[in-house]
This record gives sequence, structure tokens and C-alpha cells, in this order.
Amino acid sequence: MSLAERDTHARARRESSPAPAGFAIDVRSTSLSILAASAAVALLWWASAVFVPLLLSLLISHALEPAVALLERRRIPRGLGVFVVVICATAAVGYGVYALGEPASTFIDQMPAQAQKLRMELERRARDGSSALDRVQQAANELERAATTAAKPAPAPSGVQRVRIEEPPFRLGDLAWRGSRGLIEFFAEIAVVFFLTYYLMLAGNFYRRKIAGMAGPTLSRKRLVLRIMDDVDRQIRRYLLARAMISLIVAVATGAALAAFGMKQFAMWAVIAGVLNVIPYVGPIAAIVGITIAAFAQFDNLTQTGLVAGVVSLIAFLEGNVLTPKLTGHAGSMNAAAIFTGILFWGWLWGVWGMLLAVPLMTAIKAVCTHIETLNPIAALLSE
Repeated sequence: MSLAERDTHARARRESSPAPAGFAIDVRSTSLSILAASAAVALLWWASAVFVPLLLSLLISHALEPAVALLERRRIPRGLGVFVVVICATAAVGYGVYALGEPASTFIDQMPAQAQKLRMELERRARDGSSALDRVQQAANELERAATTAAKPAPAPSGVQRVRIEEPPFRLGDLAWRGSRGLIEFFAEIAVVFFLTYYLMLAGNFYRRKIAGMAGPTLSRKRLVLRIMDDVDRQIRRYLLARAMISLIVAVATGAALAAFGMKQFAMWAVIAGVLNVIPYVGPIAAIVGITIAAFAQFDNLTQTGLVAGVVSLIAFLEGNVLTPKLTGHAGSMNAAAIFTGILFWGWLWGVWGMLLAVPLMTAIKAVCTHIETLNPIAALLSE
């Protein structure tokens, strides 16, 4: 047998020999992990109506727990303390909404007209200046008119009847019903979050003990689960404290800047900027748009409006790129890339609520992975 034939036979034997058992097991376990992760993501998306209120209730209960613990140290029964804290928090939120309700509703009524006025002023300024952009816009308008002319239907041949499909008429009642239904669903979700928060806080350490008991028969496993839950609680409370500090700083800075420009109702806009700042990315943009329209409605001057919008945008830029990554990343010991990726993923999964819950969820996931040896690589990936 020649050398070439021996090489051919050896290569055929290698290719026909089965893969190592360890390699087959690794491929199978990886495939199962991918399928399990995909099923978990599908379940989270499908059952968002359950998971979102539950997680919001857990977050609110973490925020209110220090006040209940303080009352317990004053020898007040936990049931009474939870009731007092929840009622006071609800009353504070209700008063804030009521105090901001009238000026906010007035602004919302005037916003379409003011936004249209601002757009017309910007278009007028654009028409006054001749630039390359104007010429490009003019050429685009000419092309659009030519395309419209070319797209006109040809006259129907003789003896053929043209068919025209008419859209159903707009009914104001349908729009009102959709808006009322959305409002009813919103208040129903608020009620669910309220009662879930109350019952979770009333239970206290009951579920912690139950979860620790389910961890296993050995005392070491129960201690590990308790350490994980303690670490999650501590990390989430640090994040909530950092989030409150960020909102306060943004509110004070925005209010001071608007007061320096002579803006009316600067305190209202400061509170709105601080509250909307809780929602990553979307909230600050909404605050900037509202403040810009309000500034134009008051000053009726693009230069003054541009200055106000520029200063508010600068505050939002510094908050989003300097203050928030530093404080929230330090609170959860996570890097900025992990925080941004988490916000992107949970926002894609649950919308605005997902963006609001993203950082606490990432903080809890990192705390769990830190205490489980097989998940340590994930914790290292999320860490600073």
C-alpha cells in the first residue's frame, strides 16, 4: 500500500471515529442552557402582567422597609407600622399629584398650540437663511411633487368601473373608549401594586424563612440562601439611596437654572425633572421637551429658549454620563457597560417598566451570582 493510500485510510478512520464523550456532553449542556434561557425570556415577556407589578411591589417595599423598621424599634407593632407607612406614602404621592395637577393640566392643554408655534418659528428661521441644506430640501420637494404626479392613477378604460376602497369613518366614541380602558387598566395596576406592597411588607421575614427552608436540609445551604438574600437587600437599598440622591441633585440643579433664567413655575419643572429622571433615557428627554416648550411659551424668543434648553440638556448629559454611572455603578459595584446593556435588554422586554427595573434586577442577579461558584463568571462580567 502506498503512502498516499495509508494517509487516506487514516484520515477516514479519524473522521468515522466517534467524538469524545466529554465534548458531546458539553454540546448537549450548552444547547439545553440556551433553550432554558430562551424559554425563561419568553415566559418573562408572556407573563409581564404578573412579573412587573410583583417586582415593582418588591422595590417599593424595600424602599419603605427602613421606616417600618424604625417604628418597630419604637415598640410599635409591625402591622400598625406598615399601615401607617403605606398610608403616609400614598398620601404624600397623592398630594404631590394634586399639587402639580392644575399647572400640569394647564400646560398639557396649551402644549399642542405652543409646539406648533415653535415648529412654525423654526421653519420660518430655516426659510430666511439660504444654505446648502435649504437647496437640498427644495430639491427633495421637487422630487416629491414629481413622484406624486407620476403616481396619479391613469384614467380607467372605457367600460371598466373604477373601485375605490373607503376607510371607515373616525368615531370619537371609539377613541374615548380606548382611552378610558387604558385609564382603567392603569388604575387597576396601581391597585395591584398597592395591595402587593402592603401584604409583602406585612409578611416581613416570613417569606425569607420559607425560602431558606426550601433551600435544602443542610444548615450550610440555608445559611447560603440567607446570605444571598441579605446581600440582595443591601445592594437594592444602596441603589435606591443612590437613585434618590441623583433625582434630588437633578431637581435642585434644574430648579436653580430655571430660576436664574426667570422661568415661571420653576419649582414644578424641577420636581418633574427629578421624578422623570428615575426612568433612564426616556424620562430626561421628556423633561427637556416639556421645559423647552414651556420656555418658548413664556419668552416667545428662540434665543432665550435655546439657552434654557441647552442648560437643561447639559444637566441631563452630566447626570446620564457622569453622575448616574458613578453612583449607581458604585452602589451595585457594576460597570457602566453592564448597566447600559441591562437597561437595553429589560427595556426591550418590558418597555418603560423594564427600564425602571433594569438596574435593581441586574444588582440582584450579580449578588446571586457572586455567592454561587458556578455563576461566578457572570458576576465577574458584571463587576467593575
